[in-house]
Amino acid sequence: MPAAHDRLEKDENGRHRFLGYVVEFGGAFIYHSGDTVLYDGMREWLRRWPIDVALLPINGRAPERRVAGNLWGREAAQLGKDIGARLVIPCHYEMFEFNTAIPDEFVAECQRLDQPYRVLRAGERWSSAELLLHH
Repeated sequence: MPAAHDRLEKDENGRHRFLGYVVEFGGAFIYHSGDTVLYDGMREWLRRWPIDVALLPINGRAPERRVAGNLWGREAAQLGKDIGARLVIPCHYEMFEFNTAIPDEFVAECQRLDQPYRVLRAGERWSSAELLLHH
C-alpha cells in the first residue's frame, strides 16, 4: 500500500518508495501505515479491505523539526472512521523530544466521531485476541 512521507514518491522503476502494509491473519485485516500523510486516493485504496485495526502515526507535520511529516491526530481519527476501521491505535507520540505529539487531539476526535480506539503507553502490549473473538 503506498505511503506518502510528505508526498508519494516512486523510484526509477515506478515503484512507490514508501509503503504501508495490510496484513491478513486469522481472518482479520491489520493496516500499518508506516510514515504517511493523507493523499488523493488513500481512502479508496484502504476500502479494498475490511480493516479491523489501523495503526496510524499522529505526530503531524512541523517543518521546524526537519523530519518528514505524518498525520495529525484528528486526521488519523477521521481516516479510521472513513475506512471503517474497527479499531485505531495511534503511534508516533511521546517518543522523541524533537519529534513528538501527545494523543489528546486524536482521542478527542475519535470520541467526537464515535471511532473506536486504543491508546497504548510506552511498553504496553495489545492483543488482538479480543478483537478476533468478535470478528
